[in-house]
Amino acid sequence: MMAADETAMRRTAAHSWRIAVAIVVAAATLPVVGRASFAEDITHVKANGTSRVFVMAGFNPDCTFKSFPEIQVGVAPAKGQVSFKPGIPTTVKYSSSGNCVGARVEGTGIYYTPTPGQTGEDTFTVTVLLDKAQPMTRTFSVIIDDKTRRR
Repeated sequence: MMAADETAMRRTAAHSWRIAVAIVVAAATLPVVGRASFAEDITHVKANGTSRVFVMAGFNPDCTFKSFPEIQVGVAPAKGQVSFKPGIPTTVKYSSSGNCVGARVEGTGIYYTPTPGQTGEDTFTVTVLLDKAQPMTRTFSVIIDDKTRRR
């Protein structure tokens, strides 16, 4: 039989993972339907400008703001540059805990700017850290072609 303190510690640990990074799709794009994971999405970006690819947000289990996640480029894109902008309002489409889908939150926008004259597909990877949680890595694929949809 477990001691009361050990039981309380396990409950606290079980709930602490829920304070996690949520991944929020940019407002101008739609999630892929019928695929196993949103990680398979491809975002079309403008050939001559900067496009928001994604928004990542940190929030508590009750959907209140936690903090802006720390985001770094892991593998840089071959055909452009990646930048980040905190304070972007968006709607939660996915979250690691399943909480808060549909809630309005603020997060950090991930933006892609192609090098002039580039077209076609490009990929890049970011690493995300919220507080002292385990880092999460996410690979993004973009198609440089001025369309504003996902496939």
